[in-house]
Amino acid sequence: MNQQIVYNLEEFATKYNLKDIYGAYAAHISITGEESGHLSDIDVSKSEDNTFYNMMAERTLFTKLFLVKQGNCRLNILVANTRQELVLAANDFLIATPQETAGIKETSHDFKAESILVDESFAKQAQRYQLNDVKYKSIYDIFHFVRDIVRHQHINKMEMIRSMFNVLKLIIDELPYEQCSVSHDLGHKKEVYEVFLHHLYRHFRKERQIRFYADKLNVSAPYISRLVKEISGSTVYDHVSSLIYKEICNLLTQTDMTMGEIADQLSFSDQSAMTNFFKQRSGMTPLAYRNR
Repeated sequence: MNQQIVYNLEEFATKYNLKDIYGAYAAHISITGEESGHLSDIDVSKSEDNTFYNMMAERTLFTKLFLVKQGNCRLNILVANTRQELVLAANDFLIATPQETAGIKETSHDFKAESILVDESFAKQAQRYQLNDVKYKSIYDIFHFVRDIVRHQHINKMEMIRSMFNVLKLIIDELPYEQCSVSHDLGHKKEVYEVFLHHLYRHFRKERQIRFYADKLNVSAPYISRLVKEISGSTVYDHVSSLIYKEICNLLTQTDMTMGEIADQLSFSDQSAMTNFFKQRSGMTPLAYRNR
């Protein structure tokens, strides 16, 4: 049985005749369902041109980044030895790591996307984000900056490209905390849980309801309730209550705030409600805890 070749970026570019490439480090590709406008573009509307389909199935040593401009593309991607189906649509951003291969099932006739191939790590496993207009524009601009830097002569070309990727990594780091659009069908439950914790730490003083955090994560309340219990063994309410209790203890010992001020700070209906909450967990009143 023939062993599948694992390509570095230079070998890959040679095989597929990519033009917008810098050494074995970075390359840019435009993918379109219409007539190509540049030599490095891939026209997926031509039945005899299976380049894009073949490229996705190759084993590589580099990361593939995809930004969908319009239309849609259905693919199967192999993540952690499990084949999962994805449908990429406009404003979707996909990170495919070197370990992952994909099989393109179909593309719409109006499908257009930008791709960056880069010998850098951007994620531990495949991730998909649905970008808002601002983030889409930011990533789109970076893709084109990289393309233009690759195409033209620059004394500090490598440094310029790396600076673009550093900015891109910072933007990617922000994405889960803004909207949690990490694809659920890629099984990133731990990442969703981490984003839940991020929102919880920011909002627990004001927000107690599961619905609030579910909305932040763009998922249903039952889903986030099951996921948190599955990952941590504790309920969402347990997480919220634990943080509130610890914050009361902290405010009692580290500040001279009154009981009423602490109750207001932590959005209790009144001082009595906070006292009852605290006493159930500590066995003493907040004042007794402060005066220990």
